Amino acid sequence: MDEHSDPAAHSSFPPLDGMKALYSSNGSAEPTDDEIPAATHWPSIPVSDANDEWGELRAWVLELKARFDSVDHHVVPNCWWRHNEHVEALAALRDHERASFSDMAPSTAPVDWFRAFRDITALLRAWTGLSGCAGTHTSPPTPHPSDDDDAFVEHVRADVEVRGRAAAAKAV
Repeated sequence: MDEHSDPAAHSSFPPLDGMKALYSSNGSAEPTDDEIPAATHWPSIPVSDANDEWGELRAWVLELKARFDSVDHHVVPNCWWRHNEHVEALAALRDHERASFSDMAPSTAPVDWFRAFRDITALLRAWTGLSGCAGTHTSPPTPHPSDDDDAFVEHVRADVEVRGRAAAAKAV
């Protein structure tokens, strides 16, 4: 193949392996494990790491609130750490930001982060409104007792029966 028949010869972009190497600080085409941001599954954090994880998340939330005026107490209440849904959503948003602005991320990733930011802050605003936490923390109501197992089993039985009749009627 000569330079006239090879489209890559006319391109100003480096070959794919060279491009991969640009995204890796160790210069190889493959990133190391330390270069790939990992997501945090909050319930799975080991006891030995929990103290540090809480501290890192708190520092990130304080920084987020300082960076964005829209992230006020209506979005993230001062007692956010007492509300598991807030904790897990904020940890996910932090992880998304880390990945979106890592050396491995494409240049379009920050826009994806801002979409996630928009979606998560809307969710947080709704949850904060439901929590009743304005200036001070309000504990959620006592959880309902465990589900009624017998009623659940009956519901599933009836649903399967209805689906079976519908499938049989459709087959005829």
